[in-house]
Amino acid sequence: MTNMEKIQLCQEIVDQIQKQSRQPACYLEFSKEPFGVADSHLGGVPYVPHNANIPADEDGNQLWLCAQINFSQVPPMDNFPESGILQIFLSDWGVDDFGLCGEDTGEGTPQDDWKIIYYPEVDRTVTLEECASKMAVPWEEASKKNMPRPAHKIDLQDIENGHVELWRCPNVPLKMTFRPAKQEGVGDEEYLFNELFTAALKARLPDADPKEFDTYRMRSDVPEEREALDRLEEQMKRGGCKIGGHPRYYQSDPRENPYRGMTEELLKQCNIPREEVQKALARTAWDTLLFQLDDDFTDFPAGEMDDMDLYLGGCGSLNLLIRAEDLKKRDFSRILAQWACT
Repeated sequence: MTNMEKIQLCQEIVDQIQKQSRQPACYLEFSKEPFGVADSHLGGVPYVPHNANIPADEDGNQLWLCAQINFSQVPPMDNFPESGILQIFLSDWGVDDFGLCGEDTGEGTPQDDWKIIYYPEVDRTVTLEECASKMAVPWEEASKKNMPRPAHKIDLQDIENGHVELWRCPNVPLKMTFRPAKQEGVGDEEYLFNELFTAALKARLPDADPKEFDTYRMRSDVPEEREALDRLEEQMKRGGCKIGGHPRYYQSDPRENPYRGMTEELLKQCNIPREEVQKALARTAWDTLLFQLDDDFTDFPAGEMDDMDLYLGGCGSLNLLIRAEDLKKRDFSRILAQWACT
């Protein structure tokens, strides 16, 4: 089989498995246009009902609003709410990667230093001024000298060196708008891709080695082959800021099973407890991308990165996964969250 024939076969298989794995996706756009407190936006002042408060971490320190989604402004998508407000609150980066470093216990990433809030109803009598008054520190006044948590040793060192800016996600409030929803298939950074690709390849060529069809192995100086590979790699990307669809991972998919293919005998030899194997298998239940932020400028939907200041470490992403059964019940208590960058 020639290299071009391998590329063409890969293209056929990718077309096939992406068609099989379609999920509704709604891509986001951001701007510095004005917005209301109940509108969809990143950062700034959150919508807070009259009888509610802004959530805090396990030590009682108030969290920052990362994203607020008013689903009445989102194009209809299967299983997702058609109304209500969903909010994602994070710590600043100084608290263990925005508060997202907790290990999955089988019930998702512990919401100790970050939180998800969902308000099924929106009270239009709630004002921006009322919500802003509930913030421990106004968004625009926050710094390492003025934040809702005690300063760590590193914070104090930064202050001494004149570095007082907090790293929040985002760094400036942005209005959020939505592109029309569309269907998209699996990308090559998701654990599911390798499983689907290998199965489809083996169905056509039972003796084929999937590693021989990795795009980096098929790289070529022949213009036609290089262009075909470029198109294929672009088709497999799943970056961008979005609700739904398939996730992008800059490091590894947290649902990847490290014990896949290991026999019972080998698991025993490696002293891997059965509970760990079962926990790894259970992570595949997180089957729906609830929300993704991506700071790769090649996928950023509006404006220049420096202007928007959505910084996740430089080629970084924030991914929140939910089980479809929980999403249908509007239960956001179990979320598998990851922040990572290159």
